[in-house]
Amino acid sequence: MGRERRAAVGAELMRDRAALVERIVAEVHAEVPAYRALHGSQLAEVRAITAWLVTRSLELWAAGATRLAAEDVERLREIGRSRAADGRSIGAVVRAHRVGSVAAVRAVAECAGDRLGTADVFALSELWMTSIDQISESLAAGHAETARRMDADLERARRTFLDDLVIGRQASRGAIRDRARTLGIAPPDPGALVVAEPVGDRTPVTVSGALELAARMEPAGGDPLVTTRSGRAVLLLAPDDAGRAARALDGGRWRGCIPAPRPLADVSAAYRLADGALETAPPHAFGTGGLLGEADACVLALLNGGPVAPDAVRRAVLGPLLTESGAHLLETLRAYFREGAATAAADALHVHAQTLRYRLRRVRELTGHDPHRPWSRFVLETACAIAP
Repeated sequence: MGRERRAAVGAELMRDRAALVERIVAEVHAEVPAYRALHGSQLAEVRAITAWLVTRSLELWAAGATRLAAEDVERLREIGRSRAADGRSIGAVVRAHRVGSVAAVRAVAECAGDRLGTADVFALSELWMTSIDQISESLAAGHAETARRMDADLERARRTFLDDLVIGRQASRGAIRDRARTLGIAPPDPGALVVAEPVGDRTPVTVSGALELAARMEPAGGDPLVTTRSGRAVLLLAPDDAGRAARALDGGRWRGCIPAPRPLADVSAAYRLADGALETAPPHAFGTGGLLGEADACVLALLNGGPVAPDAVRRAVLGPLLTESGAHLLETLRAYFREGAATAAADALHVHAQTLRYRLRRVRELTGHDPHRPWSRFVLETACAIAP
């Protein structure tokens, strides 16, 4: 079988190239765990690279070549650079290409195995074995180049990572994990997002200012991440460090918002909630501690048309009061709001005034909001007004 027949087999395979590519990509998806998390544009890119490599290999086989050309090698290096930039591990990328190569050889054998001569099999094997070496070396070289460049400014890379989490550009758990591994960090997952700004100073927070704030918090868990967005400091801390963050803000110089901890893939939702809260909260909402929480942010988002459902607001504010054991406290709170005074509410519920005051203290302890304080009362009353 000569080159003309090899070209004919290649043309036969290329007539249904889309099906061949899907078959190869499906095998990669099944064999390489990191590729199971890919979606959308990432999968489209994998298909495009697969189509190029299969087409190029069949062309080279038909032409009697034994290795990829220089321009192919450079393209592979660029692919390696891209994979380093988007956080995919080089091991997963190289393995994906090996699995894809085996799948492609199998497809050739099924299509024309009975028409291939010994020389053709040896030629295809030599080309593919040499190509695998070239592919592995080129991908690794390109990946290493970008990784070194990223390592040259690790802090910038870490800020970029958090920026991508905050805007939702990095929403796949697998991609987040691979990118963190590339950066050599272990960000807290779930993480507590802190968005903060100086009180009475509209000067945008600098990166150095955000880092100083993070240092004052003395976080102890994981690898905290720091960046700035819209003139505010943005920090991602371990949930156990949220209390340290609150104490660092409780000095009159800063005010901020710390939503409930979320998985890294949902950090963008926490940021939108916190950023919106700082934009719309009245001054008295911050109280003496200068801090808003999940409940405050949810109520503000509800009032200002933000991305929050009424039921989520109710759960965020009332939380433990919605359980069976907290039902009597919720009933007490509603009676207090309805009657306007503790003594009147106690009469309406047929309990002693001291009992009612004790229940209101329990409401404060469980929700973190004091029904006697204006902003806290507003938050609680808003949540109570939402139908279950």
